[in-house]
Amino acid sequence: MKKVFLSLILMMGCAATAFAETETSEFNISTVNTEQAMLESKNALLPAPEEKNEKDVAYWAQSVLSRIKVLGYAQAGYTATMQENGKNTNTFDMKRVVMMLGADIAPHFYAFIMHEFKAGNLLEYYMEYRPSKAVNFRLGQSKTELSMTNPLSPRIFESINCAPLGISWLCGSDPLMSNGSGRDMGLMMYGDLFNNHLRYVVEVVNGGQINKNDQNNQKNIIAKLEYKPVKNFRVSVSGQKGYGCAVTTSKYNDVVKLTGNKIEVDGVMVDEVKTSHISQGETYRSDRYAVGCEWMSSIKGTDYYKNRCTVLRGEVIGGRDGECHSFGAYASLTQPVYKGMDIVAQVDYLNRNTDMKYKQTDLLFGVQYWMHTKCRVQAQYNYSILSDEMKAVSGIPGNYGKFMAQVQFSF
Repeated sequence: MKKVFLSLILMMGCAATAFAETETSEFNISTVNTEQAMLESKNALLPAPEEKNEKDVAYWAQSVLSRIKVLGYAQAGYTATMQENGKNTNTFDMKRVVMMLGADIAPHFYAFIMHEFKAGNLLEYYMEYRPSKAVNFRLGQSKTELSMTNPLSPRIFESINCAPLGISWLCGSDPLMSNGSGRDMGLMMYGDLFNNHLRYVVEVVNGGQINKNDQNNQKNIIAKLEYKPVKNFRVSVSGQKGYGCAVTTSKYNDVVKLTGNKIEVDGVMVDEVKTSHISQGETYRSDRYAVGCEWMSSIKGTDYYKNRCTVLRGEVIGGRDGECHSFGAYASLTQPVYKGMDIVAQVDYLNRNTDMKYKQTDLLFGVQYWMHTKCRVQAQYNYSILSDEMKAVSGIPGNYGKFMAQVQFSF
């Protein structure tokens, strides 16, 4: 399965390079689909004052509001799950309601806050110092730059489920870390070099849950390089070295395997079996790697209603938590077909424990219609195929299908 996905990613890269456009726009596709980039593309609450009058309260109010930008969006819909050997369920559901605020608080200094109202969490809050295009610093909590896919906004994901299985699992949603948002607190340095052809990110983070202090005094180092030979194609390589602190135990993490040695039991020589387990509160090794690429048929802005194009994206991600190794990969396609209508398809794979073969493959197909700028209606069907080992450990009796519908609006 790894070879299949690696070959698929390589073919996507070769095809994208062959057909990529050579536009001269300074538009940076490596960051356009992040929440911050979408917020910064909006106008401020008020234009800057035309005349300076420090004695006028209205001048000061307008001056402050001209530095602030506000953006919000909500996603809600309907989900029906059809189990092959279990109980069917259906529900209307609220996915998320998000509000963001960004402010140019002083020359070269920028602040950002994001609040999610459904869960009642303050998701992101940080300050940036931007002395130049090549060197910028961020201190606070935000999405980690592990993988090309993790920083992307839910507002542009093809799948209603948002992050693919492997990205979500290895960026924090596994039970050991229980951090499904893919965010962390820390210090980041990033920048664009060589006329925006190369982007780098280096960050030091806690390696734990959001809005909480570090539990083990160990810090994780994340590094990423993104190379853009042309404006509408990028290749991303990222990795993490560090430690986690288990907030709970995980049945997916236990590893049982033969050591290759013989031991004597009751006078009989038998194969030695080694079992590894991570206990709650235990500090464990947590390493990651990810390689991905993305191609767009044209340079596009943050207005998906007017600037839609074909998008091919794929990524492989792997890592270890203690003695447990995981591997995931996905490939997705978004193809405009008529006015605001797109066809969406995705193949998604995750092996939560390569020794124990806890495998899941998701096949997704659907349509989405962009009604207006950043506003869309989606309908998708996802079929999940589980290995026998995955069925046993998860308690899910069989493969299952899921029909999902969602409406998204933004302001």
